[in-house]
Amino acid sequence: MDAYNALSQLFIMLFAFALPSITTLSSKPSDDHKCELVGTFSLFTQAFLGLLCILSLIIKRFYEYPERRTWQVWFFDVSKQIIGAMGVHVFNLLLSILKAQPDINVAKKKSDDCYENDDCTGSPCDWYFLNIVLDCTIGVYVLYLVLRFVSFVCKKYLHVTQIESGEYGPNPHRPSVRAYLKQLSLYFGSLMVTKFVLYGLVECFESELLWFTSNILLSWLNEYPNELEIFIVMFVVPVVMNCIQLVLVDNFIQNQEMHQKNLQYSHSRGHKMHMKSRQDEENLGYGSTT
Repeated sequence: MDAYNALSQLFIMLFAFALPSITTLSSKPSDDHKCELVGTFSLFTQAFLGLLCILSLIIKRFYEYPERRTWQVWFFDVSKQIIGAMGVHVFNLLLSILKAQPDINVAKKKSDDCYENDDCTGSPCDWYFLNIVLDCTIGVYVLYLVLRFVSFVCKKYLHVTQIESGEYGPNPHRPSVRAYLKQLSLYFGSLMVTKFVLYGLVECFESELLWFTSNILLSWLNEYPNELEIFIVMFVVPVVMNCIQLVLVDNFIQNQEMHQKNLQYSHSRGHKMHMKSRQDEENLGYGSTT
């Protein structure tokens, strides 16, 4: 619990450190007030987001009981997600910037009335927000299905070994790098397949999704400074959604035997606490009649 309290205090200190930068407006006046994804403020926000997401996985590790992964195994598991997140992040940024350019539309040409009009092309923040929401909701389930399918094909038909996710050999203090690299390749490939599936979904329902994002979900930000939109779209929403996503993905890429034991223990402990609570209530309710 001391480690958990220390991490919680670190989280609060980092957030307090970020607040002055979050509330400071840009010194350069902007004529178009467009959301920029690659400016100094945006890069700082994204770096801070990544740190908080890693802290969420560290905190999750301290709640693993009765069996806890060694730091070496934990690092291998988490580094898969970090490397995958970097690839997805670059994919999202490039797609967001390209999709916001009416003259570089990757799917279809826009009419002249839509040229440089955010109502038709969407701002980069609109596209980034849409990608984050899709990645952290249906994207997690699609990734789970793709990873299971690819693993099944590799094991049964290609006879690839050491690809059981989270298993790196008999010694948990000296996990196999070879097994890790195989599993990393499998995970990263599945993640990219998932991204293209989601990209196809966006292309099929592009106008509807963009209109809903721009005019319903993010429309209230139009009257506020550009920095607030960046903070909401690239910090508040991602820090919540990504932390949930990382925890969910970590649950199915770690050693499943250990994970199931911890789940059974938690369920058993919760059931015992519930029964004890009911027994206490019954004793209090009927104690005066005996």
